Amino acid sequence: MEAKKYIGKVLPDGHLSLPEDVAKFAGQVFEVILIPVDQAEISAFAEQLAEEKGFSHYTEADIEKIIHESRGIKE
Repeated sequence: MEAKKYIGKVLPDGHLSLPEDVAKFAGQVFEVILIPVDQAEISAFAEQLAEEKGFSHYTEADIEKIIHESRGIKE
């Protein structure tokens, strides 16, 4: 299975909402990374890190693409 990106919600009982095509894998173990939709902290962190490492010529879109490609996420 390839990595997938989707918007989910933490339900009142603490479970995550899943799209139907992912929910069918009940019982399998997945790595989960939670990033709030209303916060772009990961982009700001990546931009700062790029400056420190000498990669500031990359745009935010470039960095986001690199992050997604490194995790196998296809949009």
